[in-house]
Amino acid sequence: MLDVEKYHTGCKIIYGYNPGCLDDILDSQGQLVILIEPRTDRIDQIQSLKIKDFILIKKVLVKTNLLSETIFHYDKDRDIYFMKDDGLVINGTNLFNIKKYKAYTTSMENIIKEYAIQNIHSLTININIKNCNEIIQSVEAYNHILSRIYINKQIGNYQCKILDDFYSKVLDQYITFTHKNLHIELPKILVYFYESQNKRLKEMTLLMQQYKMALVPCLLSKSSVNVINKLPDGASARQDDQQDTSTITNDTGASARQDDLHRSGASARQDDVSVIVPYPESIKYIDTGNWLLKPSKIYYENVINNLACIFDSDTLPSNSSELDIIIQFNPKYFDSKNTLQIMYPLDDNVFYINKVFDVIYGTKNCMFMLYQILKSKYFTDYIEEKIAEKKSLFKIFSKRYFYDYISKIFIIKEI
Repeated sequence: MLDVEKYHTGCKIIYGYNPGCLDDILDSQGQLVILIEPRTDRIDQIQSLKIKDFILIKKVLVKTNLLSETIFHYDKDRDIYFMKDDGLVINGTNLFNIKKYKAYTTSMENIIKEYAIQNIHSLTININIKNCNEIIQSVEAYNHILSRIYINKQIGNYQCKILDDFYSKVLDQYITFTHKNLHIELPKILVYFYESQNKRLKEMTLLMQQYKMALVPCLLSKSSVNVINKLPDGASARQDDQQDTSTITNDTGASARQDDLHRSGASARQDDVSVIVPYPESIKYIDTGNWLLKPSKIYYENVINNLACIFDSDTLPSNSSELDIIIQFNPKYFDSKNTLQIMYPLDDNVFYINKVFDVIYGTKNCMFMLYQILKSKYFTDYIEEKIAEKKSLFKIFSKRYFYDYISKIFIIKEI
């Protein structure tokens, strides 16, 4: 069996076998090669080649992740494949020119998750199939990890919105689409979790790997820091992504009102420290489970406490100036979403938010301004007015109060 774990630099995905499409496997420079081929006659050709260094998925691609058995047909006269509900009419005049296939379905989403794909070097489409547009468009949610799309020139029905993000040119037998942001450097991203959910560990790990995120597991005990220091060394996707872990001491004097911190149950103890865990150590750290924390029921206190770990004047790590984006992320986001696309570059007065799943992100400067505002007397007075209005319901409405207040200062964009 192919060892998927040894591939770090990316993945090449090919839909449909064509003679010669596997010839450059030895030149893939450590990239995983996945060939998706649902046609039994082509599968026999592939297996006769006795090539080992790739993954063969004997399924047909569909838009959504159904994982069920289906049939599809090949119209020899028109040289095109039809899925079950694509409108192919079979009658006495074309019966002998139609070939029937049976296969199980899969989706690009399922493949990316199953093989924990961090980067797609290229997606190649060789099958002239009626649902071609749906297949290509289905990777839009993973646009941030897709570099190139190759579409065989024999395929003439591709018209996808996602292709607007790519430059196109004709190269040999393919129309080549290269992502417009291919050469833009990946922003340096720091994430902290609003709420911890161990059941979403796989999705969180993949998101952090795709964006090479550093982690703030705020207000840890010294024993937890010892766990970080003892993490085994691991190979990074890129050598220049490796950094030294910064261990720093927390100072509650620069955080919000002292009674707010105590009320949240997250105030710092004498032996607590704040740690920013860089990538790739951040990936190994979340596997330990030591970051699992219980959030306060007062929404804005969680934001203050986590940002204090980053911006407290006595605890600010020396490499914090290199940060581009800071994200508050709730793993419950994955209950209804497959991945998170992060907009970049950003203005310093813009927040991207998802109120339902407590996702907030902006530039480091924008997050710092938010932190200062939440510590200010103006916000304190605002909160005290709201407590006086609805003291018994304050905890329930604290999230609404938070967003109402910051929406008057920042530009808010829903995601």
